[in-house]
Amino acid sequence: MRKNQCRIPRALLISMASAGVLLAGCGSGTAVTPAAPGTRATFAANPRLQATGLPQPVPGGAPAVARALAARWAAAPWRAPRADAAIVFRVIDYDATVFSPRTPGGFTAFITTRRTVVVSAASAAVVTASNAASPRFATPGDRELWEEAGRPSLGQVPAAGQRLAIPAGDYTFLPQGRTLTYRQAAGLPGAPSGLAAVILAHLRAYAGRHPPASLTLRQLAYLIAMAPLTKAARSAAWQVVGSLPGLRICQAWPGPLQPRTVELCLASADHETLVSIDLGTASILSISDRLLRPSPMYPHVAAGTIAGSATFVTS
Repeated sequence: MRKNQCRIPRALLISMASAGVLLAGCGSGTAVTPAAPGTRATFAANPRLQATGLPQPVPGGAPAVARALAARWAAAPWRAPRADAAIVFRVIDYDATVFSPRTPGGFTAFITTRRTVVVSAASAAVVTASNAASPRFATPGDRELWEEAGRPSLGQVPAAGQRLAIPAGDYTFLPQGRTLTYRQAAGLPGAPSGLAAVILAHLRAYAGRHPPASLTLRQLAYLIAMAPLTKAARSAAWQVVGSLPGLRICQAWPGPLQPRTVELCLASADHETLVSIDLGTASILSISDRLLRPSPMYPHVAAGTIAGSATFVTS
């Protein structure tokens, strides 16, 4: 994902899931081009372990869940991709588009976009995007404000779809902070302390010396869901998740015929990060950002609203 935010006329586009790959010409001005040679996908991101037997009860609290996932990955008969293998993931992004925040005419709309992302070992990427739903406004009044403003673009992908090319070295597997390239992700330490140190070093450039734990959870969740991690690094990432202060289970859905799903969450002052997990396959289903209190940066959006999410498509 590109970290640079995109700007559209009179608007601040807040992409909570894939900042910067929403529009043609985002960030440094990447043009829409055909797929680059050598970017054929050979490995699926967000690997899934084989679910065996009926779903087991959630093993204790949230830290215990994360530690159990770490143990499963550590013991799994699974091998990381080749060092030169391209990686692919499919995601449905739900993002807030905010126009003129902190002004009387400000309004908020939400757009949904399907993306298929193929990332080469050189950290070049090809992103194929399409509209997944009609825009939704925070309130009927927000739609009226949009119409009064002349119905400016909400940043949706054209109806015919869109393909974006991201140059080598520009794609990052972290939503905030310094770039984490494909090769850097593939070389992350297999020890929890070492992996945590790398992630925090990248994040501090964005969030200061002491990033909130909710933001750290977000980085780790995207890393687990998208990056070409080794088995040891994937296990270490789950161990770091389990060590985050304030981590809790906010919802669980037991199902006799389906893998058990559990949602881990961690709140900061204004936002809460939610990570939905399939315990049967030890994989991430979605990552969301919930607004805990009204904010002038999100005109007319009520507390408790999901301000952005990424749902990973595995079939």
